[in-house]
Amino acid sequence: MFKKFMAKIGIGSAKVNLVLHKDGCEMGQTVTGDLMIEGGSVEQKINRLDVDFMLSIRTKQKEYVHRIATIPMSGAFVIGASERKVLPFSFALSPDLLVSAPSVAYYFTTHLDIAGGVDSGDRDYLHVLMPHYLANTVEALRLLGLMEKPNSRKFDGYTQQFEFAPTTMWRGQIEEVEFVAAMEPDGIRLLLEVDLYSFGRETELRRDVYIPAETADHVQELAEHLRGMIDGMIENPQMYMHVRDYFGRGHHHDYQSYGANRYGGFAGALGGLAVGMLGGMILSEIMGDFMEDALGEIGDIGQEIESAAEDFGGDLFDGGFDFGDDE
Repeated sequence: MFKKFMAKIGIGSAKVNLVLHKDGCEMGQTVTGDLMIEGGSVEQKINRLDVDFMLSIRTKQKEYVHRIATIPMSGAFVIGASERKVLPFSFALSPDLLVSAPSVAYYFTTHLDIAGGVDSGDRDYLHVLMPHYLANTVEALRLLGLMEKPNSRKFDGYTQQFEFAPTTMWRGQIEEVEFVAAMEPDGIRLLLEVDLYSFGRETELRRDVYIPAETADHVQELAEHLRGMIDGMIENPQMYMHVRDYFGRGHHHDYQSYGANRYGGFAGALGGLAVGMLGGMILSEIMGDFMEDALGEIGDIGQEIESAAEDFGGDLFDGGFDFGDDE
């Protein structure tokens, strides 16, 4: 009787543990593992057993969490005292996920619903890895001396952006290289952006690049291909130019249209599933941050003008300067 009471309050009750065969899996592939159920000190009835696949995206202000899928594993059953059960686990990842990053995380949450007792749970993180052609692209850029930046792979509500800084080649010419990717049945498509050093403004060069499978499958060949693409952009900037002034306003000088967002018009970009789930909320936060930054800049300008006016002995915002009494 005492053991049954203790089990009802969670002491000595059944436990569950999901053991993944690997802690990483490429998007579009299948995650496998085993669900280990261990009976407690008394026999207990289990109402159900299921696993949730969760997505977490961190921004500057908060964490957004969304359940991607629920995987039912078992209906009602009885687990005896100290009995052990093992259930095979598998789950096919969507090919339209974001890649795991410091700001993007995935995990499985296992729920063991115990009748008349305290439920048991388990959390297991999964690294969602880049598809083969995308991984080769990142490695090819590394061979060209472009190092992926710590804040790369952020999700802005539209797309996941990959950002690189030059360490050898193009150092002094290029400030940054960025791209978003779309996986194609027979290759990979990139919207490639090269930010050039310039005086008083940021000059962005953009180019839509398709890389066929026969090139994307070989890192060295892919590196030479990308080198030619980037060199062509630097040598003919007028063909790909997009100028951004101090207030972030963009001016296109090319014939292509990229939508309201920098990459918003790039159809099929990686992470479409996250756009539908969390894109709107994250975009609202980003727009709120943008408005705060813009208002902050306006306020700073106003303070500078008022400070300059005070240096001349007056207040521009309170009746003008005081020139003394009229004679």
